[in-house]
Amino acid sequence: MLRELLSIQDVARVIQTLKDSGLRGMGGAGFPTGLKWEIVRNATGSEKYVVVNADESEPGTFKDRFLMERFPYLLLEGILLAAYVVGAHQAYIFIRHEYPHQEHILENVLIEGRKAGLIGANIGGADFACDVEIFVSAGGYICGEETALLEALEGKRAEPRNKPPFPGTYGLWGKPTLINNVETLCMVPGILKHGAAWFKSQGRNGNGFKYLGLSGHVVRPGVYEVPLGLSVEEFIGQSGGGMKGGRKLKAFSPGGASSGFLPAAMSDIALDFQSLIQVGSMLGSGAVVALAEGTCMLDAALNVVTFFRNESCGKCVPCRVGSEKIVQILDRATHGQATTAEIDLIDELAETMQLTSICGLGQAAPLPITSVLKYFKDEVMVHLTQKRCPEGVCFR
Repeated sequence: MLRELLSIQDVARVIQTLKDSGLRGMGGAGFPTGLKWEIVRNATGSEKYVVVNADESEPGTFKDRFLMERFPYLLLEGILLAAYVVGAHQAYIFIRHEYPHQEHILENVLIEGRKAGLIGANIGGADFACDVEIFVSAGGYICGEETALLEALEGKRAEPRNKPPFPGTYGLWGKPTLINNVETLCMVPGILKHGAAWFKSQGRNGNGFKYLGLSGHVVRPGVYEVPLGLSVEEFIGQSGGGMKGGRKLKAFSPGGASSGFLPAAMSDIALDFQSLIQVGSMLGSGAVVALAEGTCMLDAALNVVTFFRNESCGKCVPCRVGSEKIVQILDRATHGQATTAEIDLIDELAETMQLTSICGLGQAAPLPITSVLKYFKDEVMVHLTQKRCPEGVCFR
């Protein structure tokens, strides 16, 4: 398949196929893949790079780990196709430091790929050369932010860059750089082989398909290939086997920790990019987390916001100070010590963080609690006014 596609001289046709397919970035941002490839392809400069973001660190997210284990050759194919189209001769796989098993699998694939003439010079008999290397993250959730990732690759402290310029025109070592996550690149070979219409037909309403991780209080947690557009209720019931222990669904995160929490009453919402954006959430990193009745939503929000506070690089004041302040307020609330005025302050803090933080971490950090205040405020107020936890989780 790779040799067949490398024989295509009209790379504009490849880019148009990706555009027509509607494939979007599967790592969280959902940026149109074809457009991103086109930006790098058209960027000025002969030296360009492809970087695979395999630093999967969002709580509840593990789909890329699955893909690297099961389909490593598909990933390599996607990498080389990307490099061929954008004009890059060097690619890096930036992998999470807690994935040594997946790293070992990929190392073996690269060894075999070099022996087969798929990595190096004259790949597939074409006038195309590309080397692929693995770079292990030093750790930290912030390393998954695309510009912090570039800083780490350059041997610097992993801190997000101010944007613009964006990586497509000014990326690794100041050169045009294509950054895609594992799942996105794994989708490309199939789309180019079967066509844009085929991909769109795999989902509902022309949305294609996606790999989603499912965890929480479900019978069968795991990674599932699903048509985009199915509802959360269907996903939990059909793929996850329903809620564990006969308990009812209370809330869910549709796209990882940074997508916030939605109530069970909204479980008929479609798992696709646009539907979730319309309700102030997102498909995000492809991680559905189901929470059963008996879960304290204030405690759940505190848990996630604490994670973001701990993982903040500290570079910008809104994220560094804002996340710490929100954690302090929520911690006091779970002990019955916060005031309603402090809770009201959270919306103001959240707006400031979302408007002024440099990267997505600071912008998304307040979402767990702002979503809880939107849909479960009565539960939060019981902690403040009655000094008790309705679910019996806090005050122990």
